[in-house]
Amino acid sequence: MEQEAFKMTNEATLKIPAIHCESCVKTVTRTLEALPSVEVSQADLASKTVRLRFDDSVVKVDQIREALDEVGFSAED
Repeated sequence: MEQEAFKMTNEATLKIPAIHCESCVKTVTRTLEALPSVEVSQADLASKTVRLRFDDSVVKVDQIREALDEVGFSAED
């Protein structure tokens, strides 16, 4: 049975001030991509930002923020 593709209906760029190394970037990326329908398009150490796409009928921005908080990274708009 083929899995239905998610519609990436929203894009967001979040500032994550606590990112300070490549390990942080990997942790943030893994955390976000573990959420249903979330795809990280860019995580940037220099600007301390992450750009992502997600289906807001599957996951909400508040849930994305909560997931980041759980691994020690607070997100700002």
